Amino acid sequence: MDLKRQNMVGSSSFISRFPFYYGWVILIVGSLGVLASIPGQTMGVSVFTDHFIADLGISRVSISSSYMIGTLTSALLIPFAGIFYDRKGARITSSISSVCLALFLIVLGCSKPLSILLSSTFSIPLSVTAFFVMTIGFLGIRFFGQGVLTIVARGMVAKWFSSRRGLVVGLMGLVTSFGFSYAPQPLQALINRFTYQNALFILALSLVFIFFPVFLIFSRSDPASCGLEMEMGMKVTKKKPNIHTGDAKIVKNVKEARREPLYWIILISMGYWGLYNTAFTFHIVSIFHQLGIEANEAVTIFLPISIITVIARFTGSYLSDRIRIKYIFIVYMISLVVSAGAFMILDTPAGYILMVVSLGVGGGLFGMLNIVTWPKLYGRKHLGAISGFAMSIIVAGSAVGPWIFSILFSFFGSYQMTGFLQLVISTILLISLLVVKFPDNSQ
Repeated sequence: MDLKRQNMVGSSSFISRFPFYYGWVILIVGSLGVLASIPGQTMGVSVFTDHFIADLGISRVSISSSYMIGTLTSALLIPFAGIFYDRKGARITSSISSVCLALFLIVLGCSKPLSILLSSTFSIPLSVTAFFVMTIGFLGIRFFGQGVLTIVARGMVAKWFSSRRGLVVGLMGLVTSFGFSYAPQPLQALINRFTYQNALFILALSLVFIFFPVFLIFSRSDPASCGLEMEMGMKVTKKKPNIHTGDAKIVKNVKEARREPLYWIILISMGYWGLYNTAFTFHIVSIFHQLGIEANEAVTIFLPISIITVIARFTGSYLSDRIRIKYIFIVYMISLVVSAGAFMILDTPAGYILMVVSLGVGGGLFGMLNIVTWPKLYGRKHLGAISGFAMSIIVAGSAVGPWIFSILFSFFGSYQMTGFLQLVISTILLISLLVVKFPDNSQ
């Protein structure tokens, strides 16, 4: 028994006595980890956006700019979080993140009194202090929510499964996709009943008293840390010899990955989803307000999207164990091309339907690709660092997306111009994915 296993015997002894493979527990904990990140995801923030604007008296461009600065700063820090995760493990990283996310939610809940206090103390205009407080709040929830909790949850699941990774990612998507898409409605209900400030406090309390204990007790980095073998006790799945879909046979670290054009094309294509989906979600109320649809109705678009997301994610996860991942990336990017066209005709029934379908397919495939891609292309050893750097690009895209939409809206008085820009970008990325060479894991 190696030193790592010896150090884990005491804390993981109960795990070895489970009558079934502990990876299934990890699947549940990982799914809960992704759900716990919702307050730090754009899906969660979007419901509060217009309340921040009204309560703090700041413009849409101002709040989008603070969101961008906070998120970009978060993107710069996330690679270090990936390295920390590789060194300290899932239990410590996820536990710390849940508590810190709760603290920054409280900061946002107290944004108005904090802004007033800073303004009166330092004789600074309230608009400036409000911008500062919101930037700090967004930095915290984006880093610990969208960034760290998501990296740990997805990385943990990826490390506990190999031949069944596609299946478990699909199962994980059943929970997380519905959770993300449905989240705006209960969040809106919380705000309507308790005010947006108290809704943020309730979310903070749930992180500390529900999610933190779960992560602390049940999270584990990988089977080896518990003295277990990969998929121990499970029936070995056999694949046809002409299908080359396993993990990378040549393990690479993040420096080696960054030397490859393929890595950057994948990062940009996934970062673009972060940009577009975040912008659409962040401004969802404003976008549909232009179409004469109120906030309560606007957020209902996420429910049909979630149904398609679950189907797409489960289908993509199933196929990821059977076909080359390049084909899934191509379908993913086609969905974004269609979404760009739908955005330009969103005021028509056809545009609405195409938007629902394309966002559902794109979101489902994005979610599973963000888990299965890295071990398939670069192995599991440096998964935290590689996925952490990838997440920083995705977060950076999500940072500038809302800001770009707000600038275009201020300039043109409409969001339709963004559809044309999306069409150009997504088409270029689709062509790039078609021509770039993906590795054959059989070699």
